[in-house]
Amino acid sequence: MKVKIIRCAQTTLSNLGSTFSPMISRLLIISGPTATGKTGLAVKIARKLGGELVSADSRQIYRGMDIGTGKDHPKTTPVHLIDLVPPSSPFSVAQYRPLAVSKIIDIQNRGLLPIVVGGSGQYIESILSPQPTFSIPPKPLLRRLLNPLPVSYLQYIYRLLDGQSFRLLNNSDRHNPHRLIRKIEIKLSRQPDRPSPLPSNCCLHISLTAPNRFLFDRIDARIKQRLDGGLLSEIDRLLAKYHFSDPGLNCLAYKEFSPYFLKKDPRVFDSCLRQWQKDEHAYARRQKTYHRRFTKAVFFDISQTPCQKIVDYVVRWYNKPC
Repeated sequence: MKVKIIRCAQTTLSNLGSTFSPMISRLLIISGPTATGKTGLAVKIARKLGGELVSADSRQIYRGMDIGTGKDHPKTTPVHLIDLVPPSSPFSVAQYRPLAVSKIIDIQNRGLLPIVVGGSGQYIESILSPQPTFSIPPKPLLRRLLNPLPVSYLQYIYRLLDGQSFRLLNNSDRHNPHRLIRKIEIKLSRQPDRPSPLPSNCCLHISLTAPNRFLFDRIDARIKQRLDGGLLSEIDRLLAKYHFSDPGLNCLAYKEFSPYFLKKDPRVFDSCLRQWQKDEHAYARRQKTYHRRFTKAVFFDISQTPCQKIVDYVVRWYNKPC
C-alpha cells in the first residue's frame, strides 16, 4: 500500500504542468524547533483562513506512536502525512517529498491554504529548495553493512570515495555516523533527476524560535505532560509488536526508556527521564542551527511575540497581492 501511495504521488509530480493552476497558489510554511507552538499556531491560521495542515515531522509519520510524538491535533482541522508507516519501516525524505508536494497541490486545487508545519529541517528544505540527493532512497543492505562500523572506518570509506568533499566537512558531520553513512550512500547511487519545482508561486515561510532557557522550560513541561498522558503504557503496547532497534522506537521519547523496559528495573526510570530531557534539549539546539539556513524565512521569537501578532502578520500576507 505504501508503494502504491508513493507511485501515485510521483505520477502527480510528473504531471505537474497539467494540474498546477496559473492562478496564485499560496503556500504557508511554519517551522522551528520543538516546543515552539508550531501546530497550535498553524491550527489558528487554518481556522481563520480556511486551510489544512501538512505535517513535516519525521516522528509523526509512524503509526501507533501518538503520545511521545505529540499527535494531539484538534479533530476539526485536517492534518496530512501522519501515521504513514509502522515503526518497523524506515522512511526517508526521498519518500516524504513526493507525498508532500502531491498533498499541497491537492489542497490548493480545492481552493484552500496548505500549511506545512513541523520541525524536521530536511522535510522543510525538500519542499523549499530540494537538492537532487533528496530523491535518492535509502539502501537497506548497505546500511546494515555500514551501521556496525566505527566512525573512523566510515571516514576512511568516504575519504576514498570523495577526498575533497571529506576535507570540506565540518567537525560535526565528520564525526556523525548517520550523516557519513548517508553521504556514502549518495556517492554509491545513480545521479537522480532534477527535482520538480516548488508547488506555489506565493510562499510565506514563518520560523519560530526562542532563547534556549525559555525553550528548555517548555520542553520539560511537555515531557511531564506526555508522561502523565500515558507514554509508558504506549511504549509497553508498542513493544508487543516492535523493538527498540526499529526505526520508529529508535527516536526521541522512546529510545531513552529502553533500559527501563529491558531491565525491568524501576530504579533506572529517573536516569531515563534525565536522558530524555537532555536529548530533547540537544535536539532543539540542532534544530535552531539547521533552521538558520532558511535565510528567506520570517523569524518570530515566541518569548517576545504574542501568537496573535504572528496570526495577524500571516493574514496581511494572505490578503495582499503576491
